[in-house]
Amino acid sequence: MNTEYLNGWDPVAEQQKADFMEHMYQCSGRTNGLFTGLWTDFCMKEAGPTCRQMFFDRKKAIEQFIKMEEQKKSEEFMTTLHD
Repeated sequence: MNTEYLNGWDPVAEQQKADFMEHMYQCSGRTNGLFTGLWTDFCMKEAGPTCRQMFFDRKKAIEQFIKMEEQKKSEEFMTTLHD
C-alpha cells in the first residue's frame, strides 16, 4: 500500500480541524448533518462581530496611548529634594 501521500501530514492539525468543524456545527444549531457553509456562518455570526469589536477596541487603546504619550511630553519635570 502506497502511503507517500501521508508524508508531511500532521495528525494533530487534522484532528484540530475536525474538532473545530464539529464545534462550528454544534454552535450553528443545525441538526441536518450538513457541514456546508459552516465556515461562512461562523465568520459572519461569531468571528466577524468579535473581530470587528476587537479592531475598534485596539484602535481606541492606541488612541489613548498616543494621547497619554503626548500628555507626558507636555508636562514639565520639576525636580524636588528627593530627585
